[in-house]
Amino acid sequence: MAFFQVTSPDIAGLSLGGATLRLLESHGFTSDEKYLLVRATYTDDADISYGLNYGYFVYDLLNREYVSTLNALVGGVNSARDFDITKAEIIGSSNNWSCVALVANKGIEGSRLMMLRSDKTVLDDLLAIHTELRDVAIENFKIDRSGRFLAIQTSNPQLALDNQPDTNDSSDIYLLDLSTSVVTRVSYPGGGEVNEPTYLKNIFFADNEVRIAFVSDAAFVSPSKIDTNSSNLSTESGYRSDAYVWSARIHQSGTLDEMTYHLQSVDIDGTASGFVSKSDYFGLTSGGAFFSSTSEIIADGDTNESKDVFARSRAGEITRLDIPSLGEMSDGAQFLSASDSGSHIAILSFSEEVAGSSGAQQLVVLDVQSGEYKIASASQSGALANNWVTSGTLSPSGFSVAFTTSASNLTPESAVASSGSLFVDMADFLPISGRVYHWASHALLDGVQFNILGVTGGESLGELLATAESDSNGQYSLVSKAIGDAVIAATRNLDSQDTSRVVTSADALAALKIAVGINPNLDEAYPTSPYQYIAADINKDGRVTSADALSALKIAVGLSESIPQEWLFVPEIEDFWDETRGEYTLSSSFVEWYSEGLTFTSPGLGEANFVAILLGDINGSWEPPLGTSLLTIEYFRALEEAGIASIEQWGVFPSL
Repeated sequence: MAFFQVTSPDIAGLSLGGATLRLLESHGFTSDEKYLLVRATYTDDADISYGLNYGYFVYDLLNREYVSTLNALVGGVNSARDFDITKAEIIGSSNNWSCVALVANKGIEGSRLMMLRSDKTVLDDLLAIHTELRDVAIENFKIDRSGRFLAIQTSNPQLALDNQPDTNDSSDIYLLDLSTSVVTRVSYPGGGEVNEPTYLKNIFFADNEVRIAFVSDAAFVSPSKIDTNSSNLSTESGYRSDAYVWSARIHQSGTLDEMTYHLQSVDIDGTASGFVSKSDYFGLTSGGAFFSSTSEIIADGDTNESKDVFARSRAGEITRLDIPSLGEMSDGAQFLSASDSGSHIAILSFSEEVAGSSGAQQLVVLDVQSGEYKIASASQSGALANNWVTSGTLSPSGFSVAFTTSASNLTPESAVASSGSLFVDMADFLPISGRVYHWASHALLDGVQFNILGVTGGESLGELLATAESDSNGQYSLVSKAIGDAVIAATRNLDSQDTSRVVTSADALAALKIAVGINPNLDEAYPTSPYQYIAADINKDGRVTSADALSALKIAVGLSESIPQEWLFVPEIEDFWDETRGEYTLSSSFVEWYSEGLTFTSPGLGEANFVAILLGDINGSWEPPLGTSLLTIEYFRALEEAGIASIEQWGVFPSL
């Protein structure tokens, strides 16, 4: 493990008369956990009011240096001081990241959501682009890791539909699908408004389902039987505040369906418990939700009269999360962050069981399954932080954490910020993540199994080191603790759609054309793609011959002795272009590729994307199910600009 303090960013360029750094905080990791989004809160020495200003920076955790200033991306280096970014979130990998940022011009009322990318392209006003609306007065926002869904909290009524007017003059939550520009009002139970504000907390998208976490005093679930506390207006503060999750399925057409509210803060009698703070963190993961509450009736045996952390599974089971070896913590704990899978969570607590005699709130990382824990806010010598930890973020895998504290005893260096400096406890191993998609349709594939296998003797495959499966966004992430050579390979089971008339006589003819040196594409201006050669080598002898054409025909007519179809997966980074000869390296007489998977040296690999090919489907006619997400043409243009290959390699040419 590496433990270090993050250095101060260059904030001088963001001020008029010099700057004083007040606070440094983490605002999320990239998917490969190599970059960290950092917010700097500072005062401008030329501002006699000492108002707080904000700048966002992208920090390289491996090289321990800043690689980008978001304020400068907004308006250029010379104009960076003219902008405040009050909130930002980062998605993507270190090689291809994007940030959604809430940007304001200093001294001018109003703000706008912008998309800032690693290639320095900027989308100036996301809401204006997708809805033609401006000055929406955004109070909060969340974007899911895929970058498709953007949740927005606002009391401005402009986003409401004409037949569902927003008249409550209160904070509501809306969901913007950035792929379709469709806006859905989330805080609209039973087709009607609620008068109380709804506070956006989180968003999660996986397996064709989008979920949004929020807190509200309003009743969103059966007010007469379950959500009964919402009607009591005269009781103590917090009594009515509950945690909710709104969910919707993505229909085959791409629209939202089966929209439902799920009460998370449920007491032992099955009714709403209340006492969920509107300012606390609320986590969503693939396995469920995490939240904090001071209610004493959510779990049996809750006697500490303090805030505790609770987990609610997708099946509806609710559990108070204690550290098994410590039992109930005397002063409770507060949820802070969770890994994407929910396997690890970060909590804050000043209970003596973890804080000892330090008198300071500590950050604890808990393995939810095993019950093992680690106090992350401790120096490498084991000394607990001598001042409070106030915020922090777990990495997607849960093996690294970044947190802010005013402690002065964690590293030899002096604190870089007066009100809280940023520290990172970083794992020795990093996750490998990426996406998988079909070469011709560009559809993102779910259900692809990724395995990391050890390499012994430079050739043979050893033990299974890690495994993961791609979700409905074609994304996967796994962690290998191996050090040294390994290989990542992919497989996918066939379903009826894969084998039902995908390979036809047209593919047999295409194989025959390739075998005799004729371009199989209708427009011969586009060369035969390397993926077509791979699909055509049905018997896998490294060549395309008339035997492969016959094999394709046997598959097409359904002969029992035909070679079984299968999915093949090619590493996206595999180079098939011969710069000297100006042509692809593959030909009818030479079809060789990384068929065993992508070999790498751990922990150097952070991202590995794969291209899927259906054996025998030479013309790429396989079609994904309706509603499947597709990569845009811009994705492949970026690959071309990066020098990976010509855009035609991915079938970007007229339909065959």
